[in-house]
Formats: sequence, C-alpha cells, structure tokens
Amino acid sequence: MQVMPFWPRHIGTPRHNLFDLSTNLRYGCTILRHYLDIERGDLYRALGRYNGSLGKPEYPNLVVGAWKRNWSWTAPPSLRLAGDNLTRAR
Repeated sequence: MQVMPFWPRHIGTPRHNLFDLSTNLRYGCTILRHYLDIERGDLYRALGRYNGSLGKPEYPNLVVGAWKRNWSWTAPPSLRLAGDNLTRAR
C-alpha cells in the first residue's frame, strides 16, 4: 500500500520498516480505517483522503474499479439473511 514515511512517527515507532510487507499492510489498513471513520464510512472520500486527492474522483474510481474487477466475496448460505443487502450474494 502507499504509506507516507511520516506515519510511523504518528501511529507507530520510527523503527518500523514500511518496506516490510506485513508492516506496510498493517499501516495502510489502519490509515484507511482512520479515514473511513472520519468520513463516516464513505469509501470514496476515505480513499481520496488516503491518496491526498480528496474531492477528485480519479483515484477512488480506479481503486474501487480494480476491487470490483479482481475480488469478490459471497457469503456462505449460513450467513445470508433474506432481504439483507449487505450479506446477500450478488
């Protein structure tokens, strides 16, 4: 993930290596969660904040487009609820 080098000083310790895959992913997910909280779940605005392009649709559209093209999840039947749009298989 794209994590700016100032983040370890703010949410971790300067000795954390952002080139380490697990460290980078942990930081990236934490930062995105932070922005999702600020934007009250609005993924497009959170992605804009993450990228530093808040209000510009290009980056959020690219990320969401790649997500929809490459990843999908279908809830197992035991988790599906009738009328539940969040967990129903699409």
